[in-house]
Amino acid sequence: MSAKRKSKAKPRKKTTALRRKAAPRRVAKKTAPRVATKGHVFAKGRLHISHQRNAFWDEGLREYFAYRDLGMVPLTGGRVRAHVIRPSKPCDKPGDLHFHSLDFQMVYVLKGWARVHFEGVGEVRFEEGSCMYQEPGIQHRVLEYSNDYTVIEITIPADFETVSVAP
Repeated sequence: MSAKRKSKAKPRKKTTALRRKAAPRRVAKKTAPRVATKGHVFAKGRLHISHQRNAFWDEGLREYFAYRDLGMVPLTGGRVRAHVIRPSKPCDKPGDLHFHSLDFQMVYVLKGWARVHFEGVGEVRFEEGSCMYQEPGIQHRVLEYSNDYTVIEITIPADFETVSVAP
């Protein structure tokens, strides 16, 4: 006795393949790529240049550092701050333990060195060429820095809260 197997698969429909002619190839013009920004975060068509010879150094967040604003705050509607930071006096003791409430913080060391303690990481020594991204809310303390320690810091937003946890 032979039994036929029943297939649950549906029978295929017969199709006729139609060939289309390929559309003519378009050659893209060589232009700068467009950057999609919601609400135009950055000014369009503007150029801003900040020279060292015109630099103004001001007091800032830390009493032992001087800050040179690079002019990004008004150009970005307060969304971005970029500044150069250098010591205003020698390091005589560690700074306070603190954290920042912000979306983004990056530091690039131009010259000199610093030792910083980070919660969950421990002590890190930054030297010329070191670059750091710090997740928001990480507690940290500047332990020591050289007299020529100089960094570029970029923060988003420009203005943010710094919370001191311990002296």
